[in-house]
Amino acid sequence: MMQPQNQEIIRKPEEPSELELLTEENARLKNINREAFDYIRSKVNCLLEVVGTKNLRPEELDDHSLIEFDPIGIVAQTFQHILENLQETNQKLHFAHDEIQTVFETVGAALLVLSPQGKVVSYNQKIRDLMLGGDVDFLGKRCKDNICHTGIDNERCIFECVMLARREQHLYDWELDGRSFDVIGRPMLDETGNITHVVIAYQDVSARRDAQSSLLQALNATQEANAKIHGILRSAADGIIVTDSSDNIVLINRRAEELIGYCLSRQDSTIQIDHIPHKELVQLLRQAPRREQETFTEDLTFQPAGHSPCICQVRVTVIKSAENKFNGCVMLLHDVTEQRTIDRMKNEFVSTAAHELRTPLATIIGYTDLMMMENDFSAEQKTEFIHQIQKKAVRLGDIVSNLLDISRIESGEGVSLELKPHRFDQLCKEVIKNFQLQTNDHNFVLESPRPSGVTVSFDRFAMMQIIENLLSNAVKYSPNGGEIRISCQLENGICLLAISDQGIGMTSEQVLRIYDKFYRADATNTAISGTGLGMTIVKHLVEAQSGQVSITSSLGKGTTVTITLLAADQMKSC
Repeated sequence: MMQPQNQEIIRKPEEPSELELLTEENARLKNINREAFDYIRSKVNCLLEVVGTKNLRPEELDDHSLIEFDPIGIVAQTFQHILENLQETNQKLHFAHDEIQTVFETVGAALLVLSPQGKVVSYNQKIRDLMLGGDVDFLGKRCKDNICHTGIDNERCIFECVMLARREQHLYDWELDGRSFDVIGRPMLDETGNITHVVIAYQDVSARRDAQSSLLQALNATQEANAKIHGILRSAADGIIVTDSSDNIVLINRRAEELIGYCLSRQDSTIQIDHIPHKELVQLLRQAPRREQETFTEDLTFQPAGHSPCICQVRVTVIKSAENKFNGCVMLLHDVTEQRTIDRMKNEFVSTAAHELRTPLATIIGYTDLMMMENDFSAEQKTEFIHQIQKKAVRLGDIVSNLLDISRIESGEGVSLELKPHRFDQLCKEVIKNFQLQTNDHNFVLESPRPSGVTVSFDRFAMMQIIENLLSNAVKYSPNGGEIRISCQLENGICLLAISDQGIGMTSEQVLRIYDKFYRADATNTAISGTGLGMTIVKHLVEAQSGQVSITSSLGKGTTVTITLLAADQMKSC
């Protein structure tokens, strides 16, 4: 094909060579790389400035070492640790805040926090309870307008005192609405020494003030009572000596000084019991701390100056502290000279009468037997005579037996007992059977809730004598008849025998003297016959068997006598 003629040929511009392209690309990458390193270094330096570390200089750390060292990672990790520490610190701060708030609310005092202008910043529940009353909220308000009500001058305003002195202040017996407070105010200062807050604590001391007032009144009353007691003791007819835990004589009255023949009250210094010129009396006081009984008695002979010897019953009562420790003792000296003389005469009479009555008693019983064999009288007459003589003879025999028992007791011989296990209810049945033959006016009721009976260790003869005496009294002092109840029970290893009647009863004064020898509640000629020895013997025989006897009585309603003894198994364990 033929090409057209006169056609112009256009040539393309020459493209850059591959070397030129590489050089240009290399320059561009270096520039980007430089900008990246500069950016990284600048940002690292910014982070280091925040952390507080000096900047990285190129001569100390070149660009390639900068990438290998990875300061951004190190700084980031540092910031991570800082954030974790901040979180932990915040948690501790929250916990501390909760603790402070808890203490603030639960502390015993009423707390109030004020600004330097006297406005309320914070307060606890005690402020509301003691001073506000109700749900009043006075945060941001002036304390003076809501608590004091402008009724207290600046000298008694704890806030004003703290602001003026710029240190802790105290007010005592601060009064508000009938209450008394001890108030403490303390300033809180900033680093420049300026007051930022004032903390005020109100301690309610109303109860303590009332207690102090009551204590003072009680003290005055005690002092007055002490003066009266000292006056009574010093004028008492009986001798009185009081000692303390150190064996010092703290009180002695005039009668005691007369008996011991020594005026201890005029001594200037403390007097020990060893100064008492009576060995037996000092010995009793020395023994008092070691005695098991809190009260014990003993007869001692005294020789007052210018008077005849006298016998005094010395009654020592041990004083114990709240911790049951020896705290001294009280000694009462009661003159029983006349009483002991009468007792001696009675004892002599009992011994003589007992021996003298036994011979005629044997004669009476002998003649009774002879008369029963005589035929001069009719059978009815002989039976009646014999019955009367025998009744009197038996009565004389009872009197003689009682007199002999009392004589043995008073002489210290006692009664020989043989303790063996016996059925208490069976013994009661035997005694009751004899009494049922003697009277038709009384109904005897025996109560024993245990089907197998109650077994107790006692002397059979002595216990029979005890029951007979008690039943005899129940019959004699129930002249109109009625029920006589005998109850035999076992409780916690203790046997209780109670004999109750519906008779004339006794007064409380008569019950107190019922164990006295020869004592009779009614000693008139028309009284019920008796020697007044029965209950004395009963008490002695019961106590000789490690038992106890008690009496309850009401005038016109009857009497109940209760005997307490250990059961047989308890007696063995003892």
